[in-house]
Amino acid sequence: MKSSIVSILALALGSVAVAAVVACEGEPPKTAEAPLPAITAQIPAPEESAAAAAPETPAPATTCCQCNCPGGRMVAAGGDAGAGTVALAGDAGVGEGGAAAPVAAAPTLGDIVGDVVTTPPYLKGASVVYLEDAPKDPSRGMTAHIENRQMAFAPLVQVVTAGGSVSFFNSDPFPHNVFSPDHERFDLGLVQPGHSITHKFTNAGEYTLLCNLHPNMIGYLVVSPSSYFARTDARGHFKIKDVPFGTYKITAWAPRLATVTQSVTLKGAEAATNFELHR
Repeated sequence: MKSSIVSILALALGSVAVAAVVACEGEPPKTAEAPLPAITAQIPAPEESAAAAAPETPAPATTCCQCNCPGGRMVAAGGDAGAGTVALAGDAGVGEGGAAAPVAAAPTLGDIVGDVVTTPPYLKGASVVYLEDAPKDPSRGMTAHIENRQMAFAPLVQVVTAGGSVSFFNSDPFPHNVFSPDHERFDLGLVQPGHSITHKFTNAGEYTLLCNLHPNMIGYLVVSPSSYFARTDARGHFKIKDVPFGTYKITAWAPRLATVTQSVTLKGAEAATNFELHR
């Protein structure tokens, strides 16, 4: 029994040896390929993926609100003009230090203009226009100057506000006298060459100026009841400047002609009114 088992084992081992020899003489024996290593896909978690995909948000840019005007109000791009505003220099309605800028007051002064037509025509350049019921302004029309020059009063017509003073200066090489028979009837006596005499006129009115040494000399002084008056130019045009808004009685005067008084209303930059004067 044992000998039979031994014989079978011997035959088996011989077959293996023969197969090994044959394998050596032919193609090399095939060996089982080693399995490839497993590939694991590194897929990020959904939260991580969304965070990685979103670009980094830049800081909000500041742009001028809708108008791109220099010095305008700066706001965050795409934001509300009222949120996160930055006041710039020159920002409308904002003063230095963030205080509200003062609002300019509406103008309350204007000019009264017009023309005076006279008969005879040459007197249109020697006319005076004044406001009867406007106020007296101590800063305007309270002083005037008249000169005795070359045997004449210069200017021929002068104006001063009631309560103001007029100086009479003699520039001729000989004495002159100044007097008037009108209203207060003053006489200043002799005015020596190179000297002057000043007289204050309290009451409004028109005065004829004369010299008792030279009867051919004549001049005129208008004492206006207000500080708002004007003399006409050679064409008869006048302008009373910087008059407070309101309605006034306005009078035109010329030597030896009847005065004319009418109404004028000033409520803007300028009001116009014209006159016709005759004997």
